[in-house]
Amino acid sequence: MVAARLSSNAVQGGPADLQALPRVLGVQPARGAARGTLLFVVGGVHGNEPAGVRAIRKVLAEIEAYGLVVEGRVVGLVGNATALAQGKRFLGTDLNRLWTDARLEALRSDEVSAREPETREQCALLAAFEEHIAAGPWARVVLLDLHSTSAGGAPFTIISDTLQNRPVAFALPVPVLLGLEERIEGTLLSWFADQGHVAVCLEGGQNELPSTVDHHVAALWLTLVSAGLLRAADVPGLAAQRARLENSARNLPAVVELRYRFAIPEGALFEMRPGFQNFQPVRRGEALARIDPGSGEREVQSPLSGRVLMPRYQALGDDGFFVGREVRPLWLELSGWLRRARLGWLLLLMPGVHRDPLKHGELSVDRRVARWFTVEILHLFGYRWRTREGRTVRFVRRRDAV
Repeated sequence: MVAARLSSNAVQGGPADLQALPRVLGVQPARGAARGTLLFVVGGVHGNEPAGVRAIRKVLAEIEAYGLVVEGRVVGLVGNATALAQGKRFLGTDLNRLWTDARLEALRSDEVSAREPETREQCALLAAFEEHIAAGPWARVVLLDLHSTSAGGAPFTIISDTLQNRPVAFALPVPVLLGLEERIEGTLLSWFADQGHVAVCLEGGQNELPSTVDHHVAALWLTLVSAGLLRAADVPGLAAQRARLENSARNLPAVVELRYRFAIPEGALFEMRPGFQNFQPVRRGEALARIDPGSGEREVQSPLSGRVLMPRYQALGDDGFFVGREVRPLWLELSGWLRRARLGWLLLLMPGVHRDPLKHGELSVDRRVARWFTVEILHLFGYRWRTREGRTVRFVRRRDAV
């Protein structure tokens, strides 16, 4: 029988500094005018990932101690406070899978039980977002979502590939991961980007390592500058913060696109083979994990060559691992030009590609006809995979600010 490998999400009580956390860790400036950029920094959406909360507290305290003038507003928030207090990834449902339109509509119509712990957490987090956004008008709204992984390896960012997300993500000298929203539904990151805001996730390193807090601290300072809330000249030690991230991700590709996700079947026991780290090269057919779904243990092999990402060395969650491949910067430059030139109508000249007459911004693709690099071409024009209905695949246009 395969035993699931445990990490800190099996601990029955979190550290003392994570008990009874307020939803709002702090606001800088406390009574700032509603102008400029509104930056939300969220830590602990998963309760076994405490580094983000500690980093937010540290940076907010240093902003005040240094007497820095923030042009806009910074709001530090706790994601899943009850799970953090217990050191568990989640208590009932993964909070980072609940941010869908259907779920939020159900929340607002009281169709979801408030007794569920993650329901209470989501309602409180949503209320905090809405309160500060409503205090605008803001020039723009930015989310920096701080996470960590059960595996070791370099930090990296994750974005939905919109034009407005790119500058904030590329201001951090770590790899950028694309395509997560095509593999996982309901993340806070994707929902925020779908509202037309800037949204960047930083996976800072392994859950329990002190260096993960340092990576989050560095990323937050750099984001405060790149988003226009602070001047680089005013931030003490900013060059050292940048160097910390650069050194952590040296010799890694600048951009990686997820091409595969291994979803753990419901009820199955999963064990990742030991020793894998984020961005470790893997070969097609290489055994990465073992699984026992009840009909005999079997190996799980990588279906393609690339780099393994977010291998699961923890008890909770249904994402076994991901495999990604490097994206050349030339393709990002080309896609940016195509989107700004508004040439999306060219897609309708492709065989098997049709505009959905009932849903604005969606295309339907007949897989029997459209076979040659269709997904890659649609990505260039700013579309992402949404659903598959038999032989029809639906794509939705990302909300680029052009």
